[in-house]
Amino acid sequence: MDIRLREIEERGFTTIDSYLDPHSIDLLIADITALDLTSGRAGIRNLLELLPSVNKLAHSQEIRSLVEPILGDTTRVVRGIFFDKQPNANWKVPWHQDLSIAVKQHLDLPDYHPRSIKEGIPHVQPPTAILERMLTVRIHLDRTDEWNGALKVIPGSHRHGKLTTPQINEWKQLNRAISCNCQAGGIFLMRPLLLHSSSIAILPSHRRIVHLEYADRQLDNGLEWYY
Repeated sequence: MDIRLREIEERGFTTIDSYLDPHSIDLLIADITALDLTSGRAGIRNLLELLPSVNKLAHSQEIRSLVEPILGDTTRVVRGIFFDKQPNANWKVPWHQDLSIAVKQHLDLPDYHPRSIKEGIPHVQPPTAILERMLTVRIHLDRTDEWNGALKVIPGSHRHGKLTTPQINEWKQLNRAISCNCQAGGIFLMRPLLLHSSSIAILPSHRRIVHLEYADRQLDNGLEWYY
């Protein structure tokens, strides 16, 4: 088994440093900056709609070649978000799993609850079986480490389904967290069910992340992915 596949299976994540070249990263930063939507904001949710360059990258063979060996060639990108931890938006994220997905509209389906609206986009929490077959691709536009609030994860926590608050607390107490440091241009692959958090940046600068989510299947009973 390929080492990346094994790490995703066993630990729930893997890091690929220096994957995108500096020129590609500079172009992404320029496009995002040109939106003029990020000053003092923690992020942008509808990135695939707002930025054709990110949409193109999300569908490119360069990124799909990382995702397809894990999810298969029928995989599709289903959400794109931009995060920027900076002096004007320096926040702490508690330990959690990514449980919500973006959909075109809410349907009253018993297995797709709770429902919410985030920046005008309907979201639901799907069954565990859907989340287990998803993969997140985090593209680092800046170097990330403990000083600027890098992501922290608990290896192996993705293999235990949706966790309750007491279960999350137990995982925190009994397992060692890892700081996912990465160079600019590096890519971090993770399962959405992996427990993760991040601290307030000690030396706040830019910590810009393009966050892409992929899935390998359709949703149930007429419910559709937003993208």
